[in-house]
Amino acid sequence: MQDAWVEGDRGARWRSASGRKGDDAGCSVLEVPPGCRLPRHTDSAEEVIVVVDGEAEVEVDGREAPLGPGEHAIVPAHVPHEVRNAGPHLLRFLAVYASTDVTTTYEDPVQPDGTRERRPLNGS
Repeated sequence: MQDAWVEGDRGARWRSASGRKGDDAGCSVLEVPPGCRLPRHTDSAEEVIVVVDGEAEVEVDGREAPLGPGEHAIVPAHVPHEVRNAGPHLLRFLAVYASTDVTTTYEDPVQPDGTRERRPLNGS
């Protein structure tokens, strides 16, 4: 798992790892500590967020929804969204993409590489 954060924003911290890719889809596993979030961003492909452990608050295009283990949210391509840890324990979720070639664009540069665009299925 690779640590990621937004410099100067103590709440924007997470870890991620690329998942197994199929012919038409890919996935990543993400972990968000209590009190933190995966900050607002867009993805170039439709995404399904599936909570594995913990409690999430998912905001998709300005609408918020709580999610627990086994629940999911569908995020259309290019729609702004963020995932917050809404509980006292580690939040773990899967991001399943409707493509094997995905670009994620964050509002702010993401460390450790300092870029706004990342390729979640390529481990960057």
